[in-house]
Amino acid sequence: MSKARSLKPRDFGKRFSFESFGVPVCLESDQQSLLDKAAELVGTAFGNKASIVPDAAAGIEHRFGLAAENGQFTLYRNGFKVDSGPSERNFFSYLNSMLRLEVAEYAEGNVFVHAGVVGWKGSAIVLPGISFSGKSTLTAELVRSGAEYYSDEYAVLDKNGNVGPFPRLLSIRPEDGSGEKTVSAEDLGGVRGTASIPVGMVLFTQFLSDGKWNPEVLPPGTGIMELIPNTLTMRRDPAFSLKVLDLVAQRAIMVKSLRGDAREFAKFLLDFFDNKSKLAKMT
Repeated sequence: MSKARSLKPRDFGKRFSFESFGVPVCLESDQQSLLDKAAELVGTAFGNKASIVPDAAAGIEHRFGLAAENGQFTLYRNGFKVDSGPSERNFFSYLNSMLRLEVAEYAEGNVFVHAGVVGWKGSAIVLPGISFSGKSTLTAELVRSGAEYYSDEYAVLDKNGNVGPFPRLLSIRPEDGSGEKTVSAEDLGGVRGTASIPVGMVLFTQFLSDGKWNPEVLPPGTGIMELIPNTLTMRRDPAFSLKVLDLVAQRAIMVKSLRGDAREFAKFLLDFFDNKSKLAKMT
């Protein structure tokens, strides 16, 4: 979708608002059909982590406007045009990403790290990484191997450094380059984690077709530096973000290595994580 900006804010007549992780967001449009689709999208993107805000017009700073005219779907943020294009599907996909990003950056009392997360025997394995690094594919394979699904997009850390679920479907880009698809944990034969759990391992990894597992255990300070670029709340509240990341780094083992095929690697990783004596010798 092409990007542009308007010179003055646009006003909208209809509104729908929700709150997630302490962030109130107002969706505005002059077309009820667009708001209805946006409301459905919010339910898919945030699940039970979103609640309706009754007074949609009262002092909400985070606002997104939706418009469709002359064959173009246009998105506004805080009254100003940010994106426009002819595809309704791309428009709502982009809105989905923007809403999650807005909540992640401004969340109250939580630190959002761009990462896949699974639970294994009461501890979380966190897989930080940008899009196209293979984290969603590996997350899916770990769920197929028996791990609990927490997220394929954000590790949501509380003030104690524990991680909770971010309820959205997995978005899988197969490593063979075929098209992206969306699935649930249940579709993979797995289950979703519901409880907040401590982080047991942070694994910095990336898929390469000939990638070899050669794990390097990182000291806490180095691990934090690796996490910072993936931490969305860092810009808004660096002090709180660093405090939470430090709690994670002091308690979890932090490992860095390339990897090969996710299907083969997933069970190996769970076995590796189980072998506490091996991990202890590496630190």
